[in-house]
Amino acid sequence: MWLLTTYRHTALFSLRSSMATSSGGKTNLVPSMYSVKMAILDASFRMGLDGADIFPWVRDLEIRFEPPAHAVVNNSFIKVLSEPKTKDPEGLPFISSVGYREFVSFEGDLCIAICVDGLEGDKLSTLKSILLHINYLGKRGSFVQVVEQEMQDELRHTFSVVLGERSTTSSVVMVQYLDDMGATATFESINSYSDVKNTLGRDRVMRIVFLPYRIKSSSRGYTVYSR
Repeated sequence: MWLLTTYRHTALFSLRSSMATSSGGKTNLVPSMYSVKMAILDASFRMGLDGADIFPWVRDLEIRFEPPAHAVVNNSFIKVLSEPKTKDPEGLPFISSVGYREFVSFEGDLCIAICVDGLEGDKLSTLKSILLHINYLGKRGSFVQVVEQEMQDELRHTFSVVLGERSTTSSVVMVQYLDDMGATATFESINSYSDVKNTLGRDRVMRIVFLPYRIKSSSRGYTVYSR
């Protein structure tokens, strides 16, 4: 059984790929599983819940995406502040530099599907409520608003597929590397205010995900994708 929550983007979307460098910020076309789970924890705190209590079952959620019908990725160069390679006690802590960034404009809605098999009644009702309180996905400022929420037994072929799954998908797909929480991740390791180090491959793992997107057109400044 899957819980489907549909969101509509009300601002440009951007979420730098974990494979990208700080100066070459290529974006994912959908939020990663890791970022959705962090958004769930963030929304739970704003609701007055204790994120540490719900973390064990949030960490293990299986998440799939049905991307919007069309996406336009805009290529941009922006000014950024970076730490100088050579520290000077009397110099500035940051220097002005230029970085490559991508921002996505969507036509259509994003549907996030979460497998709820095994979730008890209280956990399911809590998850439903939390998902309705999420107001941005990806980089802060990538605002969304909830459109609808429903339950379905099976997912449509327009949803993403993780490598290794025996599932039907679109005949044309593109590959994205999306991060997810590892099976042994702890709340302290994903907490930005904790001293515990977040280790790639243990607390955060990379998954190969197939998205039902194909390139329709492209130029120096943009790329258009469609389902």
